[in-house]
Amino acid sequence: MYNATIPDNEPMRLATLHASQLLNLRGGEQYHRLTRLGRRLLQMPVCLLNLVDAEYVRVLAGQGIDMTEFSRASSFCGHTILGEDALVIQDTRHHPYFFDNPLVVGPEGVRSYIGMPIRAFNGCKIGTLCLMDKVPREVAADDVAALRDLALLTEQELAAGQLAIIDDLTGLVNRRGFETMARLLLNSSERQSLPAVLLYFDLDDFSTLNRHYGEAEGDRMLMRFSRLMRQTFRGSDVLGRLGDNSFAVLVANSSAQQAEMVVDRMRQSALGLQQQEGWPGPLQFSVAAVHYSPAQCPSLEHLLSRADHLLYKRQQGQRLC
Repeated sequence: MYNATIPDNEPMRLATLHASQLLNLRGGEQYHRLTRLGRRLLQMPVCLLNLVDAEYVRVLAGQGIDMTEFSRASSFCGHTILGEDALVIQDTRHHPYFFDNPLVVGPEGVRSYIGMPIRAFNGCKIGTLCLMDKVPREVAADDVAALRDLALLTEQELAAGQLAIIDDLTGLVNRRGFETMARLLLNSSERQSLPAVLLYFDLDDFSTLNRHYGEAEGDRMLMRFSRLMRQTFRGSDVLGRLGDNSFAVLVANSSAQQAEMVVDRMRQSALGLQQQEGWPGPLQFSVAAVHYSPAQCPSLEHLLSRADHLLYKRQQGQRLC
């Protein structure tokens, strides 16, 4: 049996999954409706909506099989989340990865499989929508297209349940979402003895911008800054809007020096975008960087408090100059 490799963004992927609270659900009717539709569209007896956790695949909703979870190591889903499109296996007995898989040679007797990765709001692949049969199947292009459409509907349905952690204006996670995801990422960094850095941002003179140009322009500046953050940082980093004009990034597997180099590039990008797009005013920001240390800053609360203090001192110093 060939086990799937672990995605490069696994810590962030798991943090996203756990922050979503989907693992605590027991399959609402809206999810069962989607799996019933999938079974009908593709005419396959088993349709599952799965969440891929660290060790197990949890069945959020399903039709045609009585399973609530199964090992990730032996799952098809572990392979599905590694791809960008559908994983199609028309005959598992003739596939080099799956011919001896427990789900194939065991009582489930899976002979054909088609699955699509399911993405969260930030693009992390947290699960799959898949169909299985006990006989080999020829999967047509129309079948794959139908599954893509159904996967998109599923992502939209799941996103509706994640609104509590999303900032409406910027689309970044809000303070609640950031704290949940950042704690999980810090725990992962500590277990693997990897460095991490918290960057805490404030947009400079934001209240002045609002007074001079109006709140609508202030909102546009916040959206520009969030777009700049997405363009600058990696998918493995946690980005959030913590307050009115306050943002934070937890940069995984990075030193403070590396993080500050990224911030320098971010400043240069802001200048370039201002010139290209003709913003009414410059996008200026202050930032404080705090290195994660289990001895000196053992928790996210310590990191945020330290960063807030450093940023306040820096801004006061700028005003006195």
